Amino acid sequence: MMLSPNKLKENYPYWEITKDLIDQCIDIMLNLRQSGHPGGSRSKVHGMVTTLLSGAMRWDIRDAGKVFSDRYVLVAGHANPVVYATLAVLNQALRIKYSQTGDSKYLHFKGKEFQLTWEDLLTLRNRGGLPGHAEMEGKTLFFKFNTGPSGHGSPPAAGEALALKLAKVPEVKVFAFEGEVGFTTVHLMKL
Repeated sequence: MMLSPNKLKENYPYWEITKDLIDQCIDIMLNLRQSGHPGGSRSKVHGMVTTLLSGAMRWDIRDAGKVFSDRYVLVAGHANPVVYATLAVLNQALRIKYSQTGDSKYLHFKGKEFQLTWEDLLTLRNRGGLPGHAEMEGKTLFFKFNTGPSGHGSPPAAGEALALKLAKVPEVKVFAFEGEVGFTTVHLMKL
């Protein structure tokens, strides 16, 4: 459900804090590994937070593989630290709420092996850890296509949008986040 502009404004201070936490996680992750370029990821943080928390994108962090949720394709898969850091920050919020309330609605539906956490950030580009490019599996089912270099995800995003149209599920949208050479951060694929 898309929130009204006035309701969105109420959330801006919290989104700024969330953005700062995500930025810090990107810095820690890439600095620890001494690998990657933070610019592509950091340039997408505001767009990522707004897309995910405003209601523009229909998704559920507790079930990233949900069949009829909106699709997220990272056009340049090497900018995946923004997704890893975002999921880690949001999942940490869920873990905190669960520890405060004991309410199972804050648990991941498929269990911890499918929940990306801050501890996973320490494994970036290590054998058995988080991959260096976007891969749709396990803790990274949020991605809806495996992508690598800049521009690699554009054709699959368009293909997914076309397939969804032909399947007659117009309520499912495809969000394609561009790489650093793109003119805009987000494309909403709608055919």
